[in-house]
Amino acid sequence: MAVANSRIRIIAQNLARSAALTSAPEVHNIESMPIGNVQNSNRTLSFRSTAVDAEGCTISFELAVRARISALLLDGSNLRVSDKFKIRLWAGPAKTGTLFETDWIPALVAKTAGELNWGIDKLSSTVFDDWDRIYSVAWFGSVAAQSGEIVIISEDNPAGYIEINRIAFGQAESPMRNFEFGYNLSYMSTSAIELTEGGSPKIETGIKRRVIRLKLPRIGDLGRSAWADFIRNIADYQEIFISLFPERGGKLERDHSMVCVVVQNSGLQNVNATKHTLDITFQET
Repeated sequence: MAVANSRIRIIAQNLARSAALTSAPEVHNIESMPIGNVQNSNRTLSFRSTAVDAEGCTISFELAVRARISALLLDGSNLRVSDKFKIRLWAGPAKTGTLFETDWIPALVAKTAGELNWGIDKLSSTVFDDWDRIYSVAWFGSVAAQSGEIVIISEDNPAGYIEINRIAFGQAESPMRNFEFGYNLSYMSTSAIELTEGGSPKIETGIKRRVIRLKLPRIGDLGRSAWADFIRNIADYQEIFISLFPERGGKLERDHSMVCVVVQNSGLQNVNATKHTLDITFQET
């Protein structure tokens, strides 16, 4: 039986990796941390801008050809609950043609009323207050665009800069039928333990990464081609973004959203003439 919630969404092909990116105001950008760093899968590389005034920072992009875009991710940022961003997309190159523009989007997901630790948390507490990696995501209707910009406002950020580790945008794919109950969320750890000669445990602390395993039970003829492309795109460990419970809010959405790679998949398993299934294992990067 499929999970009866908003369907999983996957940015399987990150157009930001091949886009021409620029940022403004250029004078406020740190030379050693350019905008091109967000295109690199090395997590130690980030983009920084000291534009923390009311005008904020604008990141522009240009694609070689027009493409479908319905989602955008800012991952590994230092944005706060009061911060916001918006997206503008143009149908043509160099910000020409038909314009699509989102409303201002809150940078962080707030805790739900049931998740607040009353007497401890502020009412403005977010699900990332005790989390080691912040992301901001926007979902919108599919737009054909060749150029665009992201405007980020983080006025008076106490760090003195806006930092973003990675940017991803592209078409968000969803199956017609959601993943099945019985999905699995676990953690992979690189920590190691050994006993000293005296018999005491010696623990070398490593890093933890989430691992999610799930099954898409019914991929029909209309969706088969898109998921065949998905399998091809992730064959060389290209980073993607998944959200099992998009726009649900709270810790449920946070715990099941991540930048990741596909480390195992069953391939499209043909069940009958109009039905395929797909087992997938995602590993956080």
